[in-house]
Amino acid sequence: MIQIKIENRNIGDDHPVFIIAELSANHRQKYELAVETIKAMKESGADAVKLQTYTPDTITIDSDNDYFQIKQGIFAVAVCGK
Repeated sequence: MIQIKIENRNIGDDHPVFIIAELSANHRQKYELAVETIKAMKESGADAVKLQTYTPDTITIDSDNDYFQIKQGIFAVAVCGK
């Protein structure tokens, strides 16, 4: 059985669940909203908060290549002007 310890909490098969909440971009870059959200996570029982940082350019492709164009479905009109 694998067991680890974070601060004073043992984590493993014979211990309570360790809950990690995800902040992501839910704060819309507003510090006050991020703090409120983290406090709500704590009040809801989260033991930790996972933070991630990124900028849109690191998760999107800047390409006009025909392969990436949406040509059918509900987004075709908005993207392709059809």
